Amino acid sequence: MMKRLLYIAALAVMSFACKPDNGDNPIVPPDDDNPPVPENLTNLTVYGKVLDEKGEPYSGVVMTDGYSFAETDADGFYRFEKYRYASFVQCSLPSEAMITTGGTYKLPDNYYKRLTSSSKEYNFTLKRQESEKRFRILALGDPQVHSANQVSRYRQTALADIKQYVVNSEKIPTYGITLGDNVGDAWEFFPDIAGVFGEMTIPVFATIGNHDHEFPTDSDAASRKKYETVFGPSNFSFNRGDVHIVIFDNILHGARASSDYNQGYEPWQLEWLKKDLSYVPKTKSILLSVHIPLTDGEILNLLSQFGSALVICGHTHKVENTYDKTVNGKKITICAAGSTGAPWKGLILSDGCQRGYKVYEYDGTAVRREIYKSIQYEEPFQMRMFRTTDFPSYTTPNGNVFAFPYFGGEYIAVNVFNYKPGWKVVLKENGVETSSSPIQSVSYDVWARLFMYNYHNVDSDVGKNRHMLFFRVKDPKAAIRVEVTDEFGATFSCETFTTNQDIPDYDN
Repeated sequence: MMKRLLYIAALAVMSFACKPDNGDNPIVPPDDDNPPVPENLTNLTVYGKVLDEKGEPYSGVVMTDGYSFAETDADGFYRFEKYRYASFVQCSLPSEAMITTGGTYKLPDNYYKRLTSSSKEYNFTLKRQESEKRFRILALGDPQVHSANQVSRYRQTALADIKQYVVNSEKIPTYGITLGDNVGDAWEFFPDIAGVFGEMTIPVFATIGNHDHEFPTDSDAASRKKYETVFGPSNFSFNRGDVHIVIFDNILHGARASSDYNQGYEPWQLEWLKKDLSYVPKTKSILLSVHIPLTDGEILNLLSQFGSALVICGHTHKVENTYDKTVNGKKITICAAGSTGAPWKGLILSDGCQRGYKVYEYDGTAVRREIYKSIQYEEPFQMRMFRTTDFPSYTTPNGNVFAFPYFGGEYIAVNVFNYKPGWKVVLKENGVETSSSPIQSVSYDVWARLFMYNYHNVDSDVGKNRHMLFFRVKDPKAAIRVEVTDEFGATFSCETFTTNQDIPDYDN
């Protein structure tokens, strides 16, 4: 009897944050098969218990409904007053909690439950593991499938490549994060693409993009409903090792048409982010996933308060590493990670990069290795090289001019997909390093633009990139080799030229 009274008392003093559950894991008090109901409940009270796989309390777990917050106590209990229109109760998974998958999109079993009108109690069971000092994140830009054929295409190309990459690469824990636009205004394919993510053999978390918002609907909140039915909350967080990872919806959608959106968020989202980060030690590193490359000053200010911060984005269908910001003296790395999908049906993007994904390997709070992994190519494939005379200036019927800014027999162009200012870039002629320095220019990859125009009738001035380099060679007839070394000391090279006869694979 005393144990039962202590249990009721513990529930009565709980003051935590979370969302309702379906009661899959009912709290079982000592010596009683029917758990008592806490006292002083209101219409908005939610409560529950977080246990480990042995049935022991899991303390210190941050719980939220997307508005209110609470932290589980020493007995694993939480309680809070939910927001009237909240849809989920979710936990910010600790680093010591395992994230599991099972051949389908199983992540909901790990970190959230849907609120229902019939329940106030939502319980979670987390399996403990040793915190991962080293782990890998795959940043999967814009799958953006439009049809069943493109879902199949994504499975055959992106899925197959990612599964093989995980098998071939160093055996460290690996997680995927999509960067939004999981579909291209084709919301009926949410379950299909989620099924493909479930087949990747790694946990894959989704970010919402502008094309994931349904229209026409009454509001931004209404436009997210279909997405959240499949993928769960649009704003959530979890922890791996010494890194706190946040998935954040930075799309404000007017919900009237596909183009009716801006970068932004509602005020409650910023408050949620502030509260979420308030539980994170300042020594930790933050990884933030958003869809549109981040420019918001308030969010950047929040990120600057931590040891380091990396923001991964989609949206542009390009590989870009030049969005970095310095805030409060702290450099915040912001990158657009390209696309794993088929926005123009082919296997190349408008900037000339092969479709692919970014790979970030963490050791502690720091990224110790980063690479752009092209789909259907091995890791060393990091660039394409062109003789500029193979690609003379071309003007489309609509008046768009595709041309290399440096042209002639003495110039070569190199598209280094993941290039960053400061990398060491060396030109060798007949095996001898020359003194020729690379010229970085915001320009077209003319080979890619001609392909887009000739095969897909994409006549647009969009497609210039910041990773085109040009060299003036001494002997155009010499054997040419370009070597690049990134900030982590990895060196990649290219010694073959791509010509206008090299046509990338594409899907009609």
